[in-house]
Amino acid sequence: MKLYAALLAAAAAAALATPSRADDSDKFVVRGDATKVIMEQNQINVATAEAISKACVEEAVKQGVRVSIVVYDQFGEPVYMYRMDGQAKVAIETAMMKARTVVNTRQPSKATMNQVLTGRSSEARQISFGNFPNSGALPIIVNGNQFIGAVGVGGSAPALPEWSDEICAHRALTKVMGPQPALLPDVQPSAPTR
Repeated sequence: MKLYAALLAAAAAAALATPSRADDSDKFVVRGDATKVIMEQNQINVATAEAISKACVEEAVKQGVRVSIVVYDQFGEPVYMYRMDGQAKVAIETAMMKARTVVNTRQPSKATMNQVLTGRSSEARQISFGNFPNSGALPIIVNGNQFIGAVGVGGSAPALPEWSDEICAHRALTKVMGPQPALLPDVQPSAPTR
């Protein structure tokens, strides 16, 4: 019993000595006097949104493609948007619609796309909910389960498995915020039923 108590005390001391994930989140969210104005402790800050966007642009440049990026906060309000030169209006709109889908569902926009492809939902149903069933947007999470926003990317043609709008977002989030959950698998459309 003494050994168990000693191990428990050592584990508690180690946990207190190492930075917690909550401490890490402080650099990604609004802090200080600004939180008094907005009365919110978990809003993504502009510096993080800009860093995610710039990291995505760097990835796109490496691939020789152009993208549009939007970062929304947890309420679906725009925090940062960037359009590379040569992007059509539809690229910007799809980035926003993909990010809005993440805000609505709290999951990657590919999850909604996969529901449509596998016949578990229809495209019309998803659109009626305000969702755009297309991959390219991911949730921005801190502390393992605190949703602070969404990043949506549009405008580049996929070249799977090496490149897609979603891969751009994933690489950018990984670069700025650390390891991210694995991307959802690409599914094939279900055969139509008769």
